[in-house]
Amino acid sequence: MATQQEASDERISQFDYDFLPELSALLGIDAVQLAKEMEEDQQKVQAKMQKGYNSQMRSEAKRLKTFVTYEPYSSWTPQEMAAAGFYFTGVKAGVQCFCCSLILFGTSLRRLPIEDHKKFHPDCGFLLNKDVGNIAKYDIRVKNLRSRLRGGKMRYQEEEARLGSFRNWPFYAQGISPRVLSEAGFVFTCEFLQSKKSSEEIAQYIQSYKGFVDITGEHFVNSWVQRELPVASAYCNDSIFAYEELRLDSFKDWPWESAVGAAALAKAGLFYTGIKDIVQCFSCGRCLEKWQEGDDPLEDHSRCFPNCPFLQNMKSSVEVIPDLQSPGEVCELPETTSESHLEDSIAVDPIAPEVAQGEAQWFQEAKNLNEQLRAAYTSASFRHMSLLDISSDLTTDHLLGCDLSIASKHISKPVQEPLMLPEVFASLNSVMCVEGEAGSGKTVLLKKIAFLWASGCCPLLNRFQLVFYVSLSSTRPDQGLVSIICDQLLEKEVSVTEMCMRNILQQLKNQVLFLLDDYKEICSVPQVIGKLIQKNHLSRTCLLIAVHTDRARDIRRYLETILEIKAFPFYNTIFILRKLFSHNMTRLQKFMIYFRKNESLQKIQKTPLFVAAVCAHWFQYPFDPSFYDVAVFKSYMERLFLRNKVTTELLKATVSSCGELALKGFFSCCFEFNDDDLTEAGVNEDEDLTMCLMSKFTAQRLRPSYQFLSPAFQEFLAGMRLIELLDSDRQEHQDLGPKIVSHLLHLVDNKESLENISENDDYLKHQPEISLKMQLIRGLWQICPQAYFSMVSEHLLVLALNIAYQSNTVAVCSPFVLQFLQGRTLTLKVLNLQYFFDHPESLSLLRSIHVSIKGNKTSPRFDFSVLEACLDKSQAPTIDQDYASAFEPMNEWEQNSAEKEDNVKSYMAIQRRAPPDLSTGYWKLSPKQYKIPCLEVDVNGIDAVDQEMLEILMTVFSASQRIELHLNHSGGFIESICPALELSKASVTKCSISKLELSAAEEELLLTLPSLESLELSGTIQLQVKLIQNSPNLHVFHLKCNFFSDFESLMTALASCKKLTEIKFSDSFFEAVPFVAILPNFISLKILNLAGQHFPDEETSEKFAYILGSLSNLEELILPTGDAIYQVAKLIIQQCQQLHCLRVLSFFQTLNDDSVVEIAKVAINGGFQKLENLNLSINHKITEEGYRNFFQALDNMPNLQELNISRHFTECIKAQATTVKSLSQCVLRLPSLIRLNMLSWLLDADDIALLNVMKERHPQSKYLTILQKWILPFSPIIQK
Repeated sequence: MATQQEASDERISQFDYDFLPELSALLGIDAVQLAKEMEEDQQKVQAKMQKGYNSQMRSEAKRLKTFVTYEPYSSWTPQEMAAAGFYFTGVKAGVQCFCCSLILFGTSLRRLPIEDHKKFHPDCGFLLNKDVGNIAKYDIRVKNLRSRLRGGKMRYQEEEARLGSFRNWPFYAQGISPRVLSEAGFVFTCEFLQSKKSSEEIAQYIQSYKGFVDITGEHFVNSWVQRELPVASAYCNDSIFAYEELRLDSFKDWPWESAVGAAALAKAGLFYTGIKDIVQCFSCGRCLEKWQEGDDPLEDHSRCFPNCPFLQNMKSSVEVIPDLQSPGEVCELPETTSESHLEDSIAVDPIAPEVAQGEAQWFQEAKNLNEQLRAAYTSASFRHMSLLDISSDLTTDHLLGCDLSIASKHISKPVQEPLMLPEVFASLNSVMCVEGEAGSGKTVLLKKIAFLWASGCCPLLNRFQLVFYVSLSSTRPDQGLVSIICDQLLEKEVSVTEMCMRNILQQLKNQVLFLLDDYKEICSVPQVIGKLIQKNHLSRTCLLIAVHTDRARDIRRYLETILEIKAFPFYNTIFILRKLFSHNMTRLQKFMIYFRKNESLQKIQKTPLFVAAVCAHWFQYPFDPSFYDVAVFKSYMERLFLRNKVTTELLKATVSSCGELALKGFFSCCFEFNDDDLTEAGVNEDEDLTMCLMSKFTAQRLRPSYQFLSPAFQEFLAGMRLIELLDSDRQEHQDLGPKIVSHLLHLVDNKESLENISENDDYLKHQPEISLKMQLIRGLWQICPQAYFSMVSEHLLVLALNIAYQSNTVAVCSPFVLQFLQGRTLTLKVLNLQYFFDHPESLSLLRSIHVSIKGNKTSPRFDFSVLEACLDKSQAPTIDQDYASAFEPMNEWEQNSAEKEDNVKSYMAIQRRAPPDLSTGYWKLSPKQYKIPCLEVDVNGIDAVDQEMLEILMTVFSASQRIELHLNHSGGFIESICPALELSKASVTKCSISKLELSAAEEELLLTLPSLESLELSGTIQLQVKLIQNSPNLHVFHLKCNFFSDFESLMTALASCKKLTEIKFSDSFFEAVPFVAILPNFISLKILNLAGQHFPDEETSEKFAYILGSLSNLEELILPTGDAIYQVAKLIIQQCQQLHCLRVLSFFQTLNDDSVVEIAKVAINGGFQKLENLNLSINHKITEEGYRNFFQALDNMPNLQELNISRHFTECIKAQATTVKSLSQCVLRLPSLIRLNMLSWLLDADDIALLNVMKERHPQSKYLTILQKWILPFSPIIQK
């Protein structure tokens, strides 16, 4: 017996490295590097997993069940994997063979799971069809052994003898040991039992065995028809074409002039696709064509696809079967499921003795019906049902190979349980219904049951002697059962009468299964069918009724179990597409990549009808690479109109009214509707066509609710209705286009509307797949509102222009567009829009165009150990247990941060960024009369550009009036774009250089830029003074360095820059005296940042304070620190009354109780009206009482968005209740506040509860964030 053991270090690679370059081009990443990283990660995971024979997973049905939680995005179906011996481990995407323990983490479009299984473990006993205990998913083991042990009755009286009989005991029978069995008197093949029990008693036990409701072994071992079932093998893939006669049937339209015969092709495992002379293997899915005289299909199949599972099985059968004929190995023959074996084992026929003379007729008629029904269900006419009238190539044949996703619930319990198909077959009894939306596959499921029963490959269904598939849409109320069956299923008249049929049903009871399709309501079905449903407790027949989701109400009282068809799994979509388009794997690969990149769109494939729409589009446009949702929906609508040619006008009206409802819901973010909504939009809820577009939900509801098939489909229908209105002849409809464009573009200026869009939880509820993206967008809104508004604005512009062009109202809409463009910054890709080709003059209205160039260089990770060394553990605060939540250990946070950073770096490392596209829109203009007003070039982590990017920059630079360069961690970049700069250096107005060293050539190049207006330098650059002297128009100057030899000369040079509006000095080179002397010259100054700088004395500080009052344009003031500034802090605050434009104000270590209250006084007197950010952090001379007075006094700051009152962790304040109450009241008086930083404020549970109550009452309750937790490399000392 195999035992569980640690996995070996076996290394396998599922990646096809020859194909990865092609995949790299499709994904835009380095697929080879990604594959290596994934294999390394998978190897680590595999090393921790167990291996060895897993007896719990030898049942294919159990293996199937493990895939309930499997990711739907996969190129392999659970059925394919379970049939190949695999079960889902739940570890990443890993699947493992129950027999040989092979672990696979990836799937492939080009290979089936059985192929990878044979490639990596060709010696697996399961693959070699050895008896390893595999139980096929539809198998039922109710049988008596044909062989008998030889020997006398006394042979097994001794326990040792009985134990010896277990020498061939199967290793997979691990539930109980042979010794325990032998001690209990058992032998392997029960000769001991035969010595105690008669053959009649044994036969009676087999016949009375119960495995189903009211079904015993008798129903299996006494079938009327002897069925030889195929041996369960690794190549079985559920294809209906696994049966040669059905493959042969597919050749009815085979070209008569073809050089190869249909019989030979069918024998080689091939069936006809219906296209030219292309045939396809039912097992490996590969295609062959262009047949010539003398071709041998089997030989060609073997030569082209030697790894085909069907051929491998055929080969192994030829090799193995002769060997198994030796007497010594008969006992090792694998157990097969054949009803002929069951019949041979029993000599008793339980029916024949009971058949009296009067009953002979029903019995014979039932047998005849059985044969005719089986013939009907395996016929091409029954199997072929074209979906949406797309093509004869896409029929239910392909869907029969897919297992639908099904859930079951008891009628009295709301809890649903996912079911695999074998479980569904085993549970069929009494009256059940299967619910599903239009096109969800209800008919396919019923036909699959009928086909599997008729073909004999499903022992689970062999308990039924008769199965009737009935389409209720093709019946009349007064029609009899025999008439219905003859009309729909049988080609010739049968002699059975209605009376005889009633007799048959009475005799067979639950051995008869009715599959009732297209049920609508009880009053519309034939009376005889209605009686079967309503009086099932009398007839005891089994019924499975296919019902639309909203139409099961009137039969619920007769049901015990309801089956519900869930969304069509994405892997089934791939299964069907691979069968139909196996000749175009690149297209399939692109399809999968598109839906991986757009996960929220995967759910549009929720029913087989949408898959059919994809196929239709591909058949109709074989060279169109479209995969997006609109193409799918368009194809779906086209097929609906083709299918409903007779009722075209009614369908148009239905689509129009549903579109009206969808449009209304779209603009109000509504995804669920009631009867009143439908009535208002003119939607007829009872119309069948409506249910092709919407779903109705009635369970557990007083009033029904309605939803469109998916949120994306609702948006599509809304778009269709909008186009319909815009194309209307009615003037009010024609005016709608400009109105919508105006509305969308004005949304950009209504920040509250955009904030509501980002916070629409109802939308996320119906689009859970994009919730993560929306969380990121919300984070962007909180961290950088400007970036958020810019992103959303661009999306709205694109949408508005699409509507304007669609409605042919561009000229009318242009004033709105031009107003929108005024003063905005957009990305470079926006210029590809047709509007900028048609109206290039609109460029002049923009503030700027932004382009980003990113390399793979990343900044070194912050070393948290340095922080730990800087912070003295002896200073760890001592606090009560109640305040422990104010601190968080850094190790967990550091680990999470490091993991996220590694993920980002790994992702960025494999990216292949496509250069900007300059082939459409504005770029088609020649010459370019209108230029980009300002080009912002952001460069990060790249040392040089290639020739292609250089040529793009030369084009874009030449089309720009002004150029702003932002360089970060990109040494050598300026030199690499020298040809582009030489041509456009007069246009460069801004240069920001950070974290890089300039070469001599680059420094010289900077000196030749005559139009610099903004200069931001970081690091040791020797040319600061010369650069300033060469730039008389300088507006912005930032300098960060540790040493500057002649600061006075720098200030003298800056004094000549009369237009200077922004100064920022960082690090230790600053000298206060020469700076204050020159400061009055900068009358246009808007931003002054002196963070971390120190003034030497009170006199200089006081002079500085008075000068600040004269800088009336100042918007941002980041004050220096130190005792000298502390002495004049109150004076500075008073001077701020004259700074009416001030938006940002920061005091660091310079305030006390008096000066902080002065801020509140100035605010009350009308100062700080535009202040948005007030930073009062690390002011430890402010006491709790001082803060309390400040909170109580502070008011009249209508625009304040961020307030920082944090302290060092060694200076914690244990806040009193009165202080917290004052703070809460203060925050409520600041209507725009969205961020409160208060580190080192120790709050207990009551304090936090009070702040939470305040947050709920605050005008910015959705956005207000309170930061109160320190993250430290050590824990505080908890005081007991």
